[in-house]
Amino acid sequence: MNSKKNNGFNGVNTQILNTAFDSIRNKPEMSKVTFSVKSEWNGGFSVTSSAKGFRMGSQNIERNTEYKMQYDYPNQLAGEGRGPTVCEGCMGALAACLTQTIVAHATSRGIKIDSIDINVEGDLDMRGWTGISNDVRPGAQQFRVNMNIKSDTASKEQINELYEIGKRFSPAFDTLTNGTSVILVNT
Repeated sequence: MNSKKNNGFNGVNTQILNTAFDSIRNKPEMSKVTFSVKSEWNGGFSVTSSAKGFRMGSQNIERNTEYKMQYDYPNQLAGEGRGPTVCEGCMGALAACLTQTIVAHATSRGIKIDSIDINVEGDLDMRGWTGISNDVRPGAQQFRVNMNIKSDTASKEQINELYEIGKRFSPAFDTLTNGTSVILVNT
């Protein structure tokens, strides 16, 4: 199945995008979106996370489809290889968010995109996660993002601007580079 739909500009329904941007511009309360994910342990290192509903402003929205993501460790780390690691999921989410941000801004500016390819590598020192060393963080030490945006009609300046837009406006990039507060509630 071809993932690049032919409807709209850059595969985006511009009428809905413009309506969403106008709504956010004219009704600031609609800019507040709360997404939620439910995760369930499947045994071993396998975890399934799912997302269906979200809140926009004070409105609860239920999607027709529940989206599931399964994470696991590779066999070489005592997992069953049922899915990517959470670190790989985080890198995939970063690449997807950068892509979506670039597409939204390119579309709103009338810049046609032919392709966006993003490869992300991440370094993790397992001594932090295992507790073997207190001198090593348990999280990834670095992500390296290699972006390639192609457009037959955009100028070099426009392409360079899109790279900067991705870094500046991607929620995932911002969250990973600036951090966020996490509140752990035990129930």
